[in-house]
Amino acid sequence: MVGQKIKERRISMDMSLRELGSQTGLSASFLSQVENEIADPSISSLQKIARALKVPMFTFLDRDGQPEQLVRHNNRRHLSFPNPHVRFELLTDDLNRQMAGFLIHLKAGESHQAQQLFKSTEEMIYVISGQMEVQLIGNTYHLEPGDTLYYEGFQLVSYTACGEEDLQILCIISPPAF
Repeated sequence: MVGQKIKERRISMDMSLRELGSQTGLSASFLSQVENEIADPSISSLQKIARALKVPMFTFLDRDGQPEQLVRHNNRRHLSFPNPHVRFELLTDDLNRQMAGFLIHLKAGESHQAQQLFKSTEEMIYVISGQMEVQLIGNTYHLEPGDTLYYEGFQLVSYTACGEEDLQILCIISPPAF
């Protein structure tokens, strides 16, 4: 379904595979394989495609049908990146609202580099467990459980799970653009 949704969005934007390839740095033949469900894009490739198509990455992973107001803990959609060991759980079921919530897990000692999003956002993170270092443009912050940091999305450079304990944070983003 991911490939089909990418193709539908690309066609709705009147964009060729070559144009999408040019904007993402991915080959048109690879993108064709993704659209035809022959190849699966990596998370990095999916982020590039989403950015070029000006939609949140989770758009391609959305379930069909009506969004739910209640999302049970065992029914969340999630994305995992093998390197670094980071997992994003979508806490809201609909990315067509004014905000979205994510639960982010990062293994101790690992870092995650921020990706440029396709539109401006406001973001807030709340540390649930572990410690983290957040690098924003011009500032670096050390956060512990219970700490909160607010920033404009473009300012985020990276974050690292410091110390011995894995990191778990709540992230709220408005509008949804991840």
